[in-house]
Order: sequence, then structure tokens, then C-alpha cells
Amino acid sequence: MTNLVLERIRARVTRRPAPLEPTPSWPLEMPRGSTALIERLQTAWTEVGVESVRCPTEAEAFREIVTRLRERKVRHVLMNPRTARLYPGLLEAMEEAGLTVMSGSLLREEGPRYLGLGRWATAEAGITEVVAAFADTGTLWVAGGAGGMRCASLLPPLHIALVRRAQVYPCLAAWLAEARASGALMEWVEESSALIAITGPSRTSDIEKTLTLGVHGPREVIAVLIEEAV
Repeated sequence: MTNLVLERIRARVTRRPAPLEPTPSWPLEMPRGSTALIERLQTAWTEVGVESVRCPTEAEAFREIVTRLRERKVRHVLMNPRTARLYPGLLEAMEEAGLTVMSGSLLREEGPRYLGLGRWATAEAGITEVVAAFADTGTLWVAGGAGGMRCASLLPPLHIALVRRAQVYPCLAAWLAEARASGALMEWVEESSALIAITGPSRTSDIEKTLTLGVHGPREVIAVLIEEAV
């Protein structure tokens, strides 16, 4: 006697899988910071919901950031001390625009630590630099550790990331290969408390597949790409 249920299961599990298409090799062949790679990165950012701004100089980038913060009526900004050091003039531009910039580090004691987190939680935007940006996925590679506040990229509803053209790589593997060859990889591992991969705004969905933004991180990400070499 034939069991129809078992026959249907057997037919499904014995079905030959569809052949996988070959992985495109073009992202790996683009030189770091090349025009083609930048265009691919901007396409990837659009696909994952990142707003991108392309600026010729740092000064123009600072003006664009202030403009977007004003458009969103932001008053409090959380910023890495390392970001302020790597981008001289950014802190002054924020303060001249009348923004309150919160920075520093949290105390180890539980009570003062939670008070500090509560104050940081009032920030409507966070600004960070990046270690690298990957054109194949649009991922931003952000480091924690000394002078790097993980909260700046995770806590506020808006995250603004500063990306230099020279920091744009085809993919994570390309960055790892270059960092290993130069010896910088071990420095990042030793000095960073975490390396955070950010691919677009925070997303989650429930059992009914209702998409919600901003539950586990920022609901809006802006990447500011700076063309000038440093």
C-alpha cells in the first residue's frame, strides 16, 4: 500500500538542488579607493538603506553633517573622542552650530556607569569614523576600544559614519589581507574591544514578518564619503 504522505516527502527531499551561480569576481579585482569601487559601494549602500553623501573635502563634509543634523532637529550628539582627534575641526563645527556634543568614557562603578549611559541615551545622533567600508555589501567596519565609543554607533537613532576614499575596500577579505601584510591586523586585535560590522539600519521582524527599524541599533545610517587624501 502506498503512503501518499511519505511519497510526497520522498519526492521533495530527493529533488536535485538547483545549481548555484558562480560568485562574481569583479568586486575582488577593483583597486582600493578606485572610482569603480566607490560607485559599487554607493550602490550597495542604497540597497541596504544607507543614505550616502559624497564630499570633496573634510570641511564640506562637516557642513553637510551640520545640515543633516539641523534638518532632523538634532540637539545632542554622541561622538567618539578618537573621531574628534582624527577629524580636526569637526567638534568645533558641531559646537558652532549650537549642538551639545557628548564624549568621553563611562565609569566602571555600576551606579555612575548607568547614569552616564542614561545621559548618552538622550543623544539623537552619533558620529564615528570607520576602519574600512566594504563595497560588496556596503558594510561599515567600526572599531571599539581606547577612544572608540561603541555606543556612538549603536545607541542613538541616527548614526553618521565618516569614510575616507582610501578606506574603501572590495570586501572584508581584501582588508584582512592588506592589514595582515602590513602588521596592522594584530594592532587592531590588541587595541580594539570590538570590531562592529554595520550593514544598514538595525532591522528586525516578528513572526508575521512585520519589519521594524531601530530596535537593536540606529534606524537611520548616513555615510559621509570624503574624497580628499590625507
